[in-house]
Amino acid sequence: PDGGVLLRAANPAYEDVVPSAAMRSVARLRTVLDPLELAFGEAFLREEIAALFGVEFNPGNWHSGHVVLKEKNAHVLLVTLNKQGKAADHRYLDHWIDAQTFHWQTQNLTTPASKRGREVIGHADLGIALHLFVRERKLQGGKAAPFLYQGRVRYLRHEGSGQMSVVLGVGA
Repeated sequence: PDGGVLLRAANPAYEDVVPSAAMRSVARLRTVLDPLELAFGEAFLREEIAALFGVEFNPGNWHSGHVVLKEKNAHVLLVTLNKQGKAADHRYLDHWIDAQTFHWQTQNLTTPASKRGREVIGHADLGIALHLFVRERKLQGGKAAPFLYQGRVRYLRHEGSGQMSVVLGVGA
């Protein structure tokens, strides 16, 4: 009634309690959130993505479109949709099929039998998470454009070899 706080138990056998400075907070952990779940739909520069996985940014590793984080059992797919200005052999046919399905082309030497090809195809059985980051174009306002985190994806099917066309389900 005086604007203070009153602790009321769900069990009617317990009396109401007025909190005091002598009390301490105790909480029960119900679940552990993956920080990446909180990043869904957020924009990140390439240099910022490494920190989401708890690894250090290394330009040699992170300036490709398919980053393997072996120690994290994760593959990070960094996709730029508009390939204008790219060499013909780097104009991968990446596009949204619908809101839940993404078509991604691997790098030119990836086959279903190669290590990366096997890991993408069998990622679920191997315990490897596939994470998709997409941006429309390389530059925004004269600077590197950020990627939007689309979340974990799952392999659905593929065609081809030496450059695989992979269909991924979003929201794995």
